[in-house]
Amino acid sequence: MNYRWVLGLLVSLTACSSEERGFSNDMTGGSGGQPGATGGGSPSTPNGGSTANGGVSPGGGGGGKAVTPTGGTSGGGAQGGSPSGGTPSGGAGNAGGAGNAGGSSGGTPPNGGNAPTGGTGGGSPPVVTGGNVLERNGNPTRDGHWVQPGLTKTAAAKMTFETDFKATFKGSMYAQPLYVEKGPGGKGAFIAASTENEVMALDETTGAVLWSKDLGVSASQGCFGNEPVGILSTPVIDANTGTIYVAAAIGSPGKGVSNHEIHALSLEDGSSKTGWPVSVGGMKSGEYTFNPQYQNQRSALSLVNGNVYVGYGGFIGDCENYRGWIVAVDASDPTKSSAWATAGAGEAIWAAGGFASDGTAVFPVTGNSTLKSGPSSRDLSNSEAVLRITGLAQFDGTDKSEFYPAQWKSMDTADADLGGSNSMLVTIPGSTPEKVLVAIGKDGRLFLLDPNNLGGQDGSVVELEVASTGQPALGAVKTVPTAYHTGKGTYVAFTADSGPNCPSAVNGKAIVAVRISPGAPPTADVAWCAPGPSGENPSTAPIATTTDGKADAIVWYINGGQLKGVDGDTGESVFSGEGSCSGVQRWTSPIAVKNRIITGANGKLCSWKAP
Repeated sequence: MNYRWVLGLLVSLTACSSEERGFSNDMTGGSGGQPGATGGGSPSTPNGGSTANGGVSPGGGGGGKAVTPTGGTSGGGAQGGSPSGGTPSGGAGNAGGAGNAGGSSGGTPPNGGNAPTGGTGGGSPPVVTGGNVLERNGNPTRDGHWVQPGLTKTAAAKMTFETDFKATFKGSMYAQPLYVEKGPGGKGAFIAASTENEVMALDETTGAVLWSKDLGVSASQGCFGNEPVGILSTPVIDANTGTIYVAAAIGSPGKGVSNHEIHALSLEDGSSKTGWPVSVGGMKSGEYTFNPQYQNQRSALSLVNGNVYVGYGGFIGDCENYRGWIVAVDASDPTKSSAWATAGAGEAIWAAGGFASDGTAVFPVTGNSTLKSGPSSRDLSNSEAVLRITGLAQFDGTDKSEFYPAQWKSMDTADADLGGSNSMLVTIPGSTPEKVLVAIGKDGRLFLLDPNNLGGQDGSVVELEVASTGQPALGAVKTVPTAYHTGKGTYVAFTADSGPNCPSAVNGKAIVAVRISPGAPPTADVAWCAPGPSGENPSTAPIATTTDGKADAIVWYINGGQLKGVDGDTGESVFSGEGSCSGVQRWTSPIAVKNRIITGANGKLCSWKAP
């Protein structure tokens, strides 16, 4: 077992003020913003939500003003029982906080609602109820579940493709679009980033460019010389300070990548913030130095406790001498940064969904070692692992902070990355543990982990084979999962590229839904499958919507450029209608905003809306 502490740039973190970050240090739980009632935050730091924000992880929070970007228009949340808040989902919260529109969903442990949603105390699972979409899959848990009151199954069946929405830009889009209700000039805007190193704010109604920022020349590189390099990952937005954080690879055609940079841009006009960008090239972690030519950046960014986290891996084909890296930058003082690298060669952190957070730590997942013989012991490796990283990239190396399967060596040999998918944090009301981390490997095994004690070797709470394949190097599962609740239970849905273990006659590529039932420990089984994405880039990922946190659950995904929606309890088709969006890249997923489903594609955004 590896007991290494992070080495490298050892710098002290000067915490941002609680007012800047929207956290309340009041041990009694914060007050909801007017007109919301008292917040339901758990009585421990940093749980209570400030009046500006509603609640943030790990406890509940106030209702939040119905003024974005700090509080969602439907972000308050009713008091009392599930699904809106309260036991057994995460504690009743005091009065819950109705917010302006009195949203019914509320946030949940560990998040209790975040800045865009204006959360309440309790509720499960965390959902995006307001307009803002500030990070990949909507919130730090990465659950990809949106509350959209108008997206009933009846309305969803009548979705129409918005031909008058003309949101275009340069380059391919591997990121998920983001959205702010109060963007440039107070307008609602989508934020898009492309492989041309271009970041854009696009009018929510027409798609017109509100501003565009070029971060530098992009390049093609990789093992085969033609892998796109530029901005591949989804940025993260701090609505409190009006800042977009984005990672860009800088280079030139024919010469590859010369550096990786982390930028902070003004949400209002795209201008660079003072002290940014931060150069990643040359950063140290013990004996290792970050070489930008060997590293690739695909994982979505996170903003947790005032730190911007960026994960790095390598190029497709595992060429060159790269490692898995986590770089952390103090958002309030970019001169303070640090980095942590995996002990072994390879061991990439590359999942497009990024990594889940419980409000204190982030949980990246690593891939296979690239050593031909493989590492001889865990002291020399962090491959095939879920890790707990805190502060400025600190990892303590104990069993509490690392999980890896007993078969990690054979997974290395087979290129069967556990890190082919990101971690996701899910709450299972009535279970022990109640909060679980979900990790799914390329070899088709799903693990549920205790985020407070990852357990070391074979330390999972639940292990379930969800797919199998005779070619593990190709990978049965490489996805960005989603999670949601219905009256029938808690579901985790994801794409499987091959060999799904379905209860119905669905073969090949599939959307797989695993139902998790409460218990000590919880149990899991594959509940349903639906025909999965096909075409050139099949591994597009699903999201989920409900109308109030539980009702009318729909799982959405892009299949061959067409939007598909299936029943969250059965997998039966809800929408398979008009419109086509060509050039949707793998590992991307849409977002849900104002009863619309929006996806990114090469050179454009596409939108479908409910009547």
